[in-house]
Amino acid sequence: MNRMTDSEKTRYNKILSDLVSIQSQKGIPQEGAPYGEAPKKALDYLLSLAREDGFISENIGNKAGYIQWGSRGPLVAALGHLDVVPEGSGWVTSPFELDMEGDYFTGRGVVDDKGPVISTYMALCRLKEKFPDPDFRLRLIVGTDEENGSSCMARYCETEELPDIGFTPDAEFPCIYAEKGIYQMHFEGKPQDKFTLHGGNAANMVPPYCECIDLIADKGISANGLQAHASHPDMGVNAIDLMLSKMPQEYVTSTDVLSLMKKYFSSDAKMPFKEFFPEDESGKMTTNVGIVSMNKEESRLHVDIRFPVTVKTEEVTGKLQEIAGEFGCKVVDDSVLPPLFKDKNSEQIRALTEIYSAYREEFAYTEDEKQDREQALKESSEAIAIGGGTYARTMPNIVAFGPQLPWNKDQCHQANEKILKENLYLLVAMYEEALEKLASVVSKD
Repeated sequence: MNRMTDSEKTRYNKILSDLVSIQSQKGIPQEGAPYGEAPKKALDYLLSLAREDGFISENIGNKAGYIQWGSRGPLVAALGHLDVVPEGSGWVTSPFELDMEGDYFTGRGVVDDKGPVISTYMALCRLKEKFPDPDFRLRLIVGTDEENGSSCMARYCETEELPDIGFTPDAEFPCIYAEKGIYQMHFEGKPQDKFTLHGGNAANMVPPYCECIDLIADKGISANGLQAHASHPDMGVNAIDLMLSKMPQEYVTSTDVLSLMKKYFSSDAKMPFKEFFPEDESGKMTTNVGIVSMNKEESRLHVDIRFPVTVKTEEVTGKLQEIAGEFGCKVVDDSVLPPLFKDKNSEQIRALTEIYSAYREEFAYTEDEKQDREQALKESSEAIAIGGGTYARTMPNIVAFGPQLPWNKDQCHQANEKILKENLYLLVAMYEEALEKLASVVSKD
């Protein structure tokens, strides 16, 4: 286990600080910057750094890029992303200024996914020194639109070579063999002239705030929730849902999209939409109303739906059309990612779970995590199924591998996103070993 030196940690901290300071959430498209200036700036930063370190680096349409070592043999890749979700509310520290006080790194992206990307990059730097002329190629592929549908990886796949094997450090340990389908859509209804209603920043986030302006009574009403990732909506408190009970009920019952939400997507729904579909080994369907926008010009309700691997996409879309028709609303597709299902006994997944098993007791933990950690360590390191979506579904031969541990509280999309410094550092050694091991797996084929 090749732990990081002090000089490596100093360099790691500098790179992470630089990247966190770039507010790389999706912006207004511009010439040469399809997702806005900030995601492009993050991409340019990392590719420039790699060139200075002697790697091959390529910019792919200012949407994605890659960093490579080696010029022959099978292609072993890691996929990560440099874009982030909006900061939301509730931060104690500045979200775009890396906080390194105490045992934690805190800042937007330290977990999802800038920290793990840098851990992978530092692992590549080590392997570059270890293998001056390898008979395999190592490639770190980075995108800048993962949080909004992964069109960056679609662009990569149009023109670039696909990996023979690899992983994405953008999920959970031990290793993930199944991911639910992700369907993001919105309902459109009739515009409103009696009130305005606004809440949420992204469909894949549980909204922490919602505001209603009653234009008739000339007063405002607000609701405060708790932000969380849409793959775990039960970990948050949905402010849009809270608003349904706080605003005048005649506005709810007389408004098409709010009546629809009340019946099918609210916390006290009489007929929860998710209950129309069966649970399987990947879990139950989850739904999250992430954004509402209602005024004199528009009436929209954005929903994030995570559906089990055995449920067909057309079954979900068909049911949505049915309930929309009940209220006279329109269904608009925003993005659809089909479920992912891989053989949990494949050599690739077995190799990665074995590496995790060898490292898992070395990860740092807090006193609050002690009991959950002890329980997790009693269990075997078997691959798991999740409700989140990762880059693994954007191209073949990729599986998700870390960085969150079974005993961690989910930090993705949360306010005060944080991770123990020593655990990000340990990932460098772990991902170094993982890339080398996968190279040996694919070389045998």
